[in-house]
Amino acid sequence: MNRSIFALALVAAGCSEFNLNGGNKPDIGPAPDILVDPPSLAYGTLSVGDQEVQTFTVQNIGDATLHVSDIVIGSGIAFIVQGPETQFDLEPGQTMDVDVAFSPMGADENYGQVLVVSDDPDTPEAPVDLLGFGAVPELKITPDTYVFGDAPIPCGDEVELELKNVGSEALTITEVDYTSGGLLSLDTSNAPQLPITLQPGEFRNVTVMFEATTEGSDTGRLAVTSNDPRGVVTADQNGEGVYGEKLTETFTEPGVPPVDVIILIDQSCSMSGDNTDDVENGMPDFVAELQQTSDWHLIEVTRQTGCANGGVLTETTPNVANTLVNNAFNSVGNIPDNVTESLLELADTALSKTGPGQCNEGFLRPGALLHVITMSDEPEQSGHNASYWVNQLGTYASSPDFLKISGILDLNNRCGEGAGVYSQAVDQTGGSKLNICNSNWGANFGDIASEVLAGIRTYNLSNEADPNSVVVTVNGTPTTDFTVTGGNVTINNPPVGEGDEVTITYGVLAECN
Repeated sequence: MNRSIFALALVAAGCSEFNLNGGNKPDIGPAPDILVDPPSLAYGTLSVGDQEVQTFTVQNIGDATLHVSDIVIGSGIAFIVQGPETQFDLEPGQTMDVDVAFSPMGADENYGQVLVVSDDPDTPEAPVDLLGFGAVPELKITPDTYVFGDAPIPCGDEVELELKNVGSEALTITEVDYTSGGLLSLDTSNAPQLPITLQPGEFRNVTVMFEATTEGSDTGRLAVTSNDPRGVVTADQNGEGVYGEKLTETFTEPGVPPVDVIILIDQSCSMSGDNTDDVENGMPDFVAELQQTSDWHLIEVTRQTGCANGGVLTETTPNVANTLVNNAFNSVGNIPDNVTESLLELADTALSKTGPGQCNEGFLRPGALLHVITMSDEPEQSGHNASYWVNQLGTYASSPDFLKISGILDLNNRCGEGAGVYSQAVDQTGGSKLNICNSNWGANFGDIASEVLAGIRTYNLSNEADPNSVVVTVNGTPTTDFTVTGGNVTINNPPVGEGDEVTITYGVLAECN
């Protein structure tokens, strides 16, 4: 309703007696009868901080005492009832003036309504309509509510919010705050530098990001403080992280299976000079640990052909440790660096030659654990990532669960260029690592053989799991002492023995666009 229409309404209404019915009223005995005059109040155009007070009159035109129990604002935050009284009694013919103050809380029309609550039997709530006009700044956030809906973990989305001055005076924004449970956040990279002033019709945009990192719902609130008379204007957003799929997989621990071990040694010059003593010291302990199981095969590969030095070694082979030591660096400087420093690729070559009539015939056996051990002070040079090699080498094992990759590697970038893909492959298969930069790594080489004898305890899932979603039970008893790396779960405690049943429930991580 514009100003002229509202004014016409005032003239047409005149005084308003709310119990007039235009006919004969049934005789119900003495009763109060309320009259409010005028029934509408029209205020002028005010700026921020200005106030205008207008008055209406409450009259009892009945023939019994009128009890007014309250005078309240039914709608309109720009209006305040000042009284002087909001509870009073009026005898027949008595009146009471009531002041109502207006301070604009928005640009243009500010509508409201006062309700006079009484015991008038016909009109228990007598209304007085209110209209004022504001020449003020007004902030509008669009959209003021936004629902992202469900997002697959760990993906997300974002929404752009418009902060616009829809008022008639300059708007100055002094503070922008954002609160949420953690999945929703304000993108500070494109947030405006404060304070900012927007003339009527001007706007700025901010971005709210939704990152579905965990399962569950989150609600965020943008709160903008400015010289808008309302002070703080807010906008809410909601999103929910969900798993596209939840899976349960069960594994039966085979205990200590037969073990097929392949040792690959970098033949670059730096390797032989720094590590000969450690190989000589460590190999006997390593072999001694292997002797704890009665069923193992071992090959040592250093040449680019992939053929084993000394053939396939077993528990019945004499002087195994001497054979390994004597052949550890017999190819130093005689093969291209791009082969000797690509040991996972060299392992692929060696394992591809285990068939009948090939140089490594008889090494691989069905049901055996395949343990690949790499020794290098350089990163893997083949150009493929760890997942590629884990998948590729896993094809030679009886199942992906039966592959472990371990390494004696440059773990802290001190003596070479780091462990790179080697270290990642070890993590993905639950293997063990030693630091080749430590001068006495050979004293701990037997620990890697001990890991072989400990059983698998690392379980390859069919999909990549969200670590936060993984639940593990061993023989029906929950455990929290496990490690999740990509699509693999390694149980640290309790020890998993032969025949034990391991159940893993997890949420599958989605592939985000």
